[in-house]
Parts: sequence; C-alpha cells; structure tokens
Amino acid sequence: MTIKKRLLRGTQLIALLALALYSCSTIKTQNKESSSSKYKLIFNDNFNGNAYNSKFWSSYQTKNGKSPWNRYVIDDGNLAEVKNGHLHIKARWNTKTNLPETGAIQTKDKFSFMYGKIEVKAKFNAAGQGGWPAIWLMPQNEIYASWPNGGEIDIMERLNNDSFVHQVVHQSNGEKKQVSAATTAAINVTEYNTYGIVKSPNKIEFYVNDVLTMVHEPKGDFAKRWPFETDYYLILNFACADKGQSGVSFWPGNVTFTEKFPYEMMIDYVKVWEVK
Repeated sequence: MTIKKRLLRGTQLIALLALALYSCSTIKTQNKESSSSKYKLIFNDNFNGNAYNSKFWSSYQTKNGKSPWNRYVIDDGNLAEVKNGHLHIKARWNTKTNLPETGAIQTKDKFSFMYGKIEVKAKFNAAGQGGWPAIWLMPQNEIYASWPNGGEIDIMERLNNDSFVHQVVHQSNGEKKQVSAATTAAINVTEYNTYGIVKSPNKIEFYVNDVLTMVHEPKGDFAKRWPFETDYYLILNFACADKGQSGVSFWPGNVTFTEKFPYEMMIDYVKVWEVK
C-alpha cells in the first residue's frame, strides 16, 4: 500500500469515528430531551434569599425519645441556613450539654406529590462519625396508618464518611416490617451529586447522577399492602448520633470525637416534575 493510500484510509477512518461519536452524542441528547419532554416542572427551589421559603418549608419539630433520626432536631435557623443560593443543613455539637443539635426542614402540609420525578442536587461539606444526612419522602395522606405501614421512601442516606449512599424503602405487610434497600456505587464525596426518584403507579425508580440504581415494585410480600399510591412530602435533614449516653441505637453508630463538627450538607436545588 502506498503512503498516499495509507493517508487516505487513515483520514477515512478518522471521519467515520467522528461520525460515530457524533451520532452517539446526538442519540444521548435526543433521549435526554425526549425524557425531559415527558415532564412538567411543578416545584423548583434554588434557595435564593437569606432564609428558606416558608411557603414551601417548615422546621421539623423534635420528638425526643421517639426515632433516632429526629431525637436532637431543634428549630434553629443556623442549622437550616440559606446563603449564596444554597441551603446548608447542619449538625453541630453543644459542648454544654455534650449532645448534638441537628437541623431538619420539611414540606409537610405545604407541598406534596403523588406521581412524577424529584431530583435534589447536594454536596457534603463536612462529615464524620455519627453523621447521618438524608433526603427522603413521607406520606402526606397515609393509606395505612402509622409507620412503617404508611411507607417511607429514602432517596439518599449517607452514614459517617462513606463514599457511597443508601437508598431505602420501608413498608409493612401488616404483620412485620418490610425493607427494600440498595447501596450505590461510589460517589464523588467532595463534589455535587444528584439524587432522585421517579414515582409511578406501582413502581418507584431510584437514581444517582441520572443512573438507575434500584426499582421497587409490589412483588411478593410487598404486594400485600402497597402504601405508595398517595402523595408524599419531602424532608431534608442532617441527623446525628450522641456518644452513647442515651442508650439509643443509631444507624451510623455513636460519635467518637467532636473536632469535625459542625457537619454539613449543602443543597443547590430541589426540583419536582409531574408527567404531562
């Protein structure tokens, strides 16, 4: 083969490769646009201003002695602070009481949705042993009364300094607690990640960074009392364990040292779409 023919063939191969890459890129873009066109944005909070919007959010009130996640929630604006277009949900250590104080806000009685897509863009600014930030949904109007009968959808839960997150569904067949759970592939813990679900009739799809991680459907024991065909509201919080003095069992384990407090999850936006 002559040099001229080799150069020509090389040029043709490069052109074909470029065309293939362009075609793949075009298909991906079209698929994304096609997917987006199915939905209508109905809730969009970019956390502008100097406080969270009370039209959408309220502080979660502590229920001391009940669930480990809300044991140390207090209504303090510094633990759910809005600045520079971001929400900062925090857990801090009170050196006087030697206990944590944690922030949590919710859309209960203000905004809920039954079917559609929700996406939250979040970043972990500071974390440590005993920390437990979460993005999750609870029923505004329960089909089956009380937890876990009413159903819980955990879009994201991170423990301690893990490089992955948990996505969990809680429900009951009326006799015992039923759990469906998945741990994700590694996330970039120093950068933003997106966490979300698509909630459809008889199906809940879980996503991290637009990658499908789990599908929950009414199969087996889950089909007996399926509680999810109702509207759900959103909770954003940064729960934290104590040092063990309460005797409560915290999922991430107890705090062992307090030098890294406050812990913080920073949220860029919360968006919810409904199917057109």
